[in-house]
Amino acid sequence: MRGPAVLNAYLLTERPDTDVAALFVVAKGPTTGQPLTPAGLPSIFRFHRMRSAVPAGAPHALRHTFGTALAQAGVDLAVMQALLGHAHVDATARYIHLAPTHVKAEYDAARSRQRQAH
Repeated sequence: MRGPAVLNAYLLTERPDTDVAALFVVAKGPTTGQPLTPAGLPSIFRFHRMRSAVPAGAPHALRHTFGTALAQAGVDLAVMQALLGHAHVDATARYIHLAPTHVKAEYDAARSRQRQAH
């Protein structure tokens, strides 16, 4: 599932019925249906990480995953900057972690194009 399908599944099966306009709300406990707080996401993330036996991680790591995926898909750096909400492109560059195999493949493709041009 991707994008809208994931959100639709969340709205239909996970999100508690509430009049609150926030997309993400507390699903369980005394504040059910209230907007998810900034501390709520790390708490949910930690719960599911521990439950799935993933040894470490934090929600912020997903921003790095997103930046890397955008770079590997060939998204322009200025577009990545806008999507990540950075004021400066050098901040965006810190979110890109390319695998050596990806770097080699890009290099090989560039060399191939260069050879074909001559």
